[in-house]
Amino acid sequence: MDFFEVATSTPTVRRFLDRPIPEADLMKVLETANMAPSGSNAQPWEFVVVRDIDARKKIQSLYQEVWEPYKESAIIRGRTTLSPRAVKAIATGDEFAATLAIVPVHLLVFLDRPKMRVERGSADDLFNFGATYGSMFPAIELLMLSARALGIGSAMTTMLSSREPETKATFGVPELYQLIALIPLGYPDGGFKRPYRKPVLPRIHHGHWDRAWPAPANSNL
Repeated sequence: MDFFEVATSTPTVRRFLDRPIPEADLMKVLETANMAPSGSNAQPWEFVVVRDIDARKKIQSLYQEVWEPYKESAIIRGRTTLSPRAVKAIATGDEFAATLAIVPVHLLVFLDRPKMRVERGSADDLFNFGATYGSMFPAIELLMLSARALGIGSAMTTMLSSREPETKATFGVPELYQLIALIPLGYPDGGFKRPYRKPVLPRIHHGHWDRAWPAPANSNL
């Protein structure tokens, strides 16, 4: 696929088919993610590939434990009347949480803390968080884009961060690794759509914050 088609049609997928991913395609996705840049070329990522149905059910259970209070605090927020957008967000989130176990592959992404040479939670960690997490998210983005190029949908969620100890215990992950994200991978139920984004032009500054970037002719940016 053309790179720009891939890059502009990789939405967060929340409805998946119960259809296995070929081993060769899964390996291609992981090998591509492994080519991502990182600070000092530390390559601090580790992936736990979860395909066993009982393990996927455990991930779904952990996710649902977090989703319900998150929904109340971040979306509902005590309101009795919700906007159509909020109603849709809740319905989509509820469905996603309730069907996670059918997604054929779950990738748990962990950060190898010692490779970044910064103790978690220290003053240096707070100062250098950009370098630390900036060494992880390029790999996640490459993973999602390469999956899309193969017709595989994905989502990235950090919802399990508050259940890190339980997640690590379930999958035998040593203490020195930090849970960064859960990425469900599978074929989308409904295909791929270009995600909605606001125009980029109002957010481009021409050399100085108070100077707008000139609009090109016939632009819809």
